Amino acid sequence: MNRSLEQTLFSLIPTHTGPLPQQLLDLASSLLAQSRHRAATLKPDEEVARPYACAHIACERLKTSLNLPPIQPRPPIGPRNYKRLYNLLDNVLPAGSVTPGRVRTPSAKLREQQEYQRERELQAQSPLAKKTRVAETGSPSKARPLGVSPVKKRSAAGSDVLPRWMRPTLRFLLSRIGPARIGPIVAAALDSIVGPHGKRTEDDWVLARMPAVLGALYMYVWRRVVLAGSNLGRDQYIKISKQILDALARARDELDLPVEAWEDGWREIKGKDLDATLLKGHEKGWYEMDWVGGVKDLLDQGERRDVEEGEEHGEEEREETIKIRKPDTMFQERYDFLSEVKLKKYDEWKAGILQSIKAIQAGKA
Repeated sequence: MNRSLEQTLFSLIPTHTGPLPQQLLDLASSLLAQSRHRAATLKPDEEVARPYACAHIACERLKTSLNLPPIQPRPPIGPRNYKRLYNLLDNVLPAGSVTPGRVRTPSAKLREQQEYQRERELQAQSPLAKKTRVAETGSPSKARPLGVSPVKKRSAAGSDVLPRWMRPTLRFLLSRIGPARIGPIVAAALDSIVGPHGKRTEDDWVLARMPAVLGALYMYVWRRVVLAGSNLGRDQYIKISKQILDALARARDELDLPVEAWEDGWREIKGKDLDATLLKGHEKGWYEMDWVGGVKDLLDQGERRDVEEGEEHGEEEREETIKIRKPDTMFQERYDFLSEVKLKKYDEWKAGILQSIKAIQAGKA
């Protein structure tokens, strides 16, 4: 996330004091990355307001859980156009996104299984399901509706076009390998490639290799973020490849998902599958899509933190006491009328005024 997006968040909640919550920063960055493929084509004026609208949506969605102060939007475009843009992005951007490092408790696993079972029961009671069973009478080998392939069928989650195992597996990779901050970027990449425009892709090559696609995208983002500006050596490549392959294999065994969820495109992969998918990504132009912009935003955020940490370290070594002026506080220089600079300017101004008064009085005399 770049600095302008952070400043936008401050402008939306100007009465907020202290640093911005990390959850708000992550959500705003994630929404911006996802918007680049879910709403890739915008008018020029709407494109200018895209980051502002994404930050606004993030504030609205987290204002209760984070107890944010009143939101005071001042969009950079006209109210009517901004309202249309805001509603568009609010509708196309999912309310529930990947939460890096989320720990799935036994109760959460049980709840997911119960929800899945209820969905199956409702589907079985629907008129369409009854017609399907009638059509399949006499064909015991057919275990699913006619015309639906095991890979292209919609996941049990209903609204998510990705396979039901994909997001939990991504969270598993984040918890085992890290870093957690790359989760939203990898999720945006998966949405762009596996579920473009809100529909399951029709690319048979991708559909046949979805676990490898997940692993390849994870490695690409990991390398760009963790090894920013450095080359990936052979030993490092082998090490991270093995970590990803091991984590994918363990995810299949350790994630408590229904068996049916794994039937939607899951397959065991090897190192050669990961290598081939990384190369195929270049051929298909994956690394030139809009979601890659999220990687740059993340790198900009990391560079800014490094600079700030370096400045703080230098200040500690000098043992100087200074007044911190952040954008979210009234203790900014232009409001600090008692600073040495302002007092000096005031003395100069006062001396000039007194001199002018004396000159006027002398003229009257």
